[in-house]
Amino acid sequence: MNHATKRNGYNRNLYRSADKGWLGGVCAGLAESYGQPVWLARIIFLTLFLFSGSLAVLLYLAGIFLLDRRQGPAVRESARKPSFDYGTPMSARLRQLNERMQAVDRRLQSMERYVTSSRYRFNKEFKDL
Repeated sequence: MNHATKRNGYNRNLYRSADKGWLGGVCAGLAESYGQPVWLARIIFLTLFLFSGSLAVLLYLAGIFLLDRRQGPAVRESARKPSFDYGTPMSARLRQLNERMQAVDRRLQSMERYVTSSRYRFNKEFKDL
């Protein structure tokens, strides 16, 4: 059985990034292992720092000592699905909705043209005979 150690990334692919890291590479390494952009991890850390102060610094220092430094680019063992999957983008859904509303509008205009035409009156009178 493979035990979780610092050297194997605690069996979770947790490393510090050697090439994208600013200070210790903790934020960049965590972002790489979870498949998120590095800027997002840094914003989360800064937010944590603003609200907790010393706790964020202690967690960052713990990450420096507990995570091993990865040399070279991150190796993806398997294609991991992103943590946040919202389906189709909002712009595509709005475009589909706009197309559907235009189709409904065209059908409504066609019905209005027919109901207000003399053909409709003729058909109605013929039907009433």
